[in-house]
Amino acid sequence: MRHSHAKVANPLKESGLKSTPGRRAVLQVLEKASSPLSPEQIHAKVGSEVCDRATVYRILDSLSQAGLAQRLTLEGKTLYLPEESSHHHHHIICRKCRSTVCLDECLISPLEKKAQQLGFQDIHHSLQLTGLCAKCAS
Repeated sequence: MRHSHAKVANPLKESGLKSTPGRRAVLQVLEKASSPLSPEQIHAKVGSEVCDRATVYRILDSLSQAGLAQRLTLEGKTLYLPEESSHHHHHIICRKCRSTVCLDECLISPLEKKAQQLGFQDIHHSLQLTGLCAKCAS
């Protein structure tokens, strides 16, 4: 699973975030990840010389709010994976090996439109699918 922000020269600035060394490092770690990562794993890859653990948590929160990272919970653990800012979609994650597959469509978006018609504003949703991949299921 790899996402690319190649279409956007600076995804942080495009999302309204200041491009700090810590944010760039965390985003780079997420973009290279082959499976969802915990904040501790991200901090270990970024390194304490770039930012401390608390800063990684704050960065992950800001990236999630900006649509550059997706926060999910798998077996009680909070994990993060990169999110393409230009394309809303969901993922299915293997509960055993954490392999991740992008699902190219969102069937919930029509419900958001219906909610807008009912007068709701600033609507957000999240959908998390987990299962066992073919390799882990056999």
